[in-house]
Amino acid sequence: MITFTTIGLRRVLAATLAASLPAFSFGQSDLGAISGKAEKRLETAIQELAELRESIAEKKIPLATELREIEQIVEEKRSEQRSLQRQRDNSGLELSSLETQLSAREDEISYISNLLLDYSNRLNASIHPSEVQLYGDDLLEILNASEKSGISRDDLIEKRLSAIGMGLERVKDNAAGHSFGGKAILADGSFVDGQFAFLGPIAFFASSDGKSAGLAERGSSLEPRLLVFDPEATPAIAEFVKQGEGSVPLDTSGGRATAISATKESLIEHIGKGGLWMYPILGFAFLSLAIAAFKFLELSKYKLLPKEVVFEVLSKLYKGDKAGAERVAKENGGAESKMLVVGIKNSHLPKELLDEIMFENLLEEKPKLERGLSFISVTAAVAPLLGLLGTVTGMINTFKLITLFGTGDAKSLSSGISEALITTEFGLVVAIPSLLLSAFLSRKANSMIAKMEKTSITFVNGIAAHAAPNVVEFEKRMAGGAKA
Repeated sequence: MITFTTIGLRRVLAATLAASLPAFSFGQSDLGAISGKAEKRLETAIQELAELRESIAEKKIPLATELREIEQIVEEKRSEQRSLQRQRDNSGLELSSLETQLSAREDEISYISNLLLDYSNRLNASIHPSEVQLYGDDLLEILNASEKSGISRDDLIEKRLSAIGMGLERVKDNAAGHSFGGKAILADGSFVDGQFAFLGPIAFFASSDGKSAGLAERGSSLEPRLLVFDPEATPAIAEFVKQGEGSVPLDTSGGRATAISATKESLIEHIGKGGLWMYPILGFAFLSLAIAAFKFLELSKYKLLPKEVVFEVLSKLYKGDKAGAERVAKENGGAESKMLVVGIKNSHLPKELLDEIMFENLLEEKPKLERGLSFISVTAAVAPLLGLLGTVTGMINTFKLITLFGTGDAKSLSSGISEALITTEFGLVVAIPSLLLSAFLSRKANSMIAKMEKTSITFVNGIAAHAAPNVVEFEKRMAGGAKA
């Protein structure tokens, strides 16, 4: 800002007026009048300027104060806006975090629900057969609860939680010992009413009349079966079940020895568990064994001629004694003797024709030696296939049982698994001996056929060599072979 004094301002205005006025000649009085007016106007302007400055100075402080207040309000609004922006951003993050936590809690609830279901299945599989009468219906309701339509997740979890209470109650009762009424299966397969008594994990049963008493074990069905391992202990067990105290025999192995003894079965029972396909497997085994025994006896009685007999027959033919040669061949008997007799009768024919006649006679004997062997080899091939078929059938039955009862109780699946494994077992038991017998008997029959072929070739070559020029040398070799 430029500041002017009064004198300086007057000089500037005078100079300005002098420069702006035309170059006219004024008198002294006129110039003074103009200067006076100018000074008055100037004083008026200066006074107005002073008043204006004073007015501005009076209004400047309130305006500055108001400006500072407005700026403070603006800063507060900006701070509030930034706070709201942060809250909006944080609210999005918190919502995402809450959704993540909610999903994690949902997964935890599903995991706990599955654990409770698994516990229910394990409890259902571990309870004693006699305890099925106590807990079976409740456990079945718990396991089937998820299949009910309209049941909420909370109700389902609450239902499965009841299995925990049931298991704790069972542990408490078994630890303290308890008894309850029920039915068991006797050795003859009949049901009898009686009383069960638990001593830890061991369950005893005594009939109402006291005549039957022993251990209560799982039978072939889901019903408890009475196992009488010591008839002399029956009265003591009956007294213990009735009174709740007494001396009873215990299995120190924790029931394992008793369970192992209960699983022992006869061969007939073992075969019976194999199911329908055991009958064709055993049928093939019986026929194969019978044919193998018959074939072994047949081959053992089969007569083969020593090579000395062949040389003796040729010697008599060389001497022209055909009747003597036939007599020597018939003395030993057997298929080779018949073949030599045919060769002696046709010894006058050419070598090629005689060889064909001898070979024809050999072909007649070959099927007799090999008959029945093919059935044994077929048995060796078919038995494993029948076992595999039984395995497939057994597994199909197992999956059917799994569909009906689930996988909680493995013992309920034993029938299908037994059929699957036992048929395979017997298929291999039948196939391996059949394969060995087929190989042994086939080798024995082939060796006999080879011996007959050698006899035939020796006879034909001997007849052909007799007519050759070096017959003397051949007779010497034949005589040496006969002596050997």
